[in-house]
Amino acid sequence: WSKIAVPSNWEQQGFGGYSYGHDKIKTKEVGMYKHPFKTDREWKGKKVFIVFEGAMTDTEVKINGKQAGAIHQGGFYQFKYDITNLLNYGSNNVLEVKVSKMSADSSVNRAERNGDFWVLGGIYRPVYLTIVPANYIERVAIDAKADGSFYMDVYGALKESHTLEAEIQTLSGEKFGEVVQVPGSSGKGKWIIKSKVQDPALWTAETPNLYQVVVSIREGLKTIHTITQRFGF
Repeated sequence: WSKIAVPSNWEQQGFGGYSYGHDKIKTKEVGMYKHPFKTDREWKGKKVFIVFEGAMTDTEVKINGKQAGAIHQGGFYQFKYDITNLLNYGSNNVLEVKVSKMSADSSVNRAERNGDFWVLGGIYRPVYLTIVPANYIERVAIDAKADGSFYMDVYGALKESHTLEAEIQTLSGEKFGEVVQVPGSSGKGKWIIKSKVQDPALWTAETPNLYQVVVSIREGLKTIHTITQRFGF
């Protein structure tokens, strides 16, 4: 074992060898990572995810010797695992990651490993934990059009006693349009929020105007979970 910077490509840390995308034979290296970390007792009862912003390329993740989920394939986008039930709370934990420089999926290799570029390996983007309540907003998908119409899919886990609330704001936090609320329902699912604002400053390459939407799960006057997402009309 040796210390290595994360995030990094391991070639630039003195490990493995360089291959080019047009090389017919590429180095098929595998990197093994191991990292100890501690958790707080206060996390128990919440949901804990481990998030990888990107790794080159097939990635197997274990927490305390147990696999966190299916092997991730593809090097250029974020992936995460729910590790809530794998952790030792208030104690020591061990993260183990196995990264294969070439994918077991030939289509991934054609898309990402063959071309006019260096073929690199390793955990090259940040890795972190996300801790959220048991009822939480997982992600949103926004379609905001030039006429001011706003459509958003909200994915998460709610209860029937919850209300989902969305407020469009300027980036400085000023309210821009009406606050929209939709009732929650029990379990994981998708909720749809629609709205319309007047005369938004439009996003173009020359005028990249942005807004933000604050999405919250509320139970009466209590806020359970909130996320903020930037977007452009």
